[in-house]
Amino acid sequence: MNPSTKNAKIRRGSTEPLKNNAISVKHIDYLYFNIYYYFSRTGLHRQNFNVRIQAMYLFSLGSGGWLLLFQALYLHLIKHSRFASKGESTIFALSIYALTAILFNYIFIVKHRDLKILRKYEEMSEQNPKWKRDFIISVSILTLPYIILAFMALFFPRH
Repeated sequence: MNPSTKNAKIRRGSTEPLKNNAISVKHIDYLYFNIYYYFSRTGLHRQNFNVRIQAMYLFSLGSGGWLLLFQALYLHLIKHSRFASKGESTIFALSIYALTAILFNYIFIVKHRDLKILRKYEEMSEQNPKWKRDFIISVSILTLPYIILAFMALFFPRH
């Protein structure tokens, strides 16, 4: 037995199912799925494509917020500088949002990654009585950078 697999419960390359039919959870995929699942449950008459677009854009806004937060922390803590004007920062933020929207549109809509995620987690979510809690956690992860950015604006204002 190889040293890398001696403590594993299932041998590498084995086709044995996971214990209790458990599936491995990728956190980013599950975060996206919670948003997708919420929009699919909000209305039965909605078309599938609208649900896909709504989930993708909300995920894109959250991801763009994280990128803007990391950029703001980098500028504040490492560079000790800011953008020269509010116009420059607005253009930068809009470009970040546009690029994340284009990237996630390609990944989730064009390449149909969202449908693969839906198929993977749908059965698990039907048996999950705490899906509302999971959705609230997912939305809070996506809104957290905006809350931190607002506090940074309050506590570290422009001179």
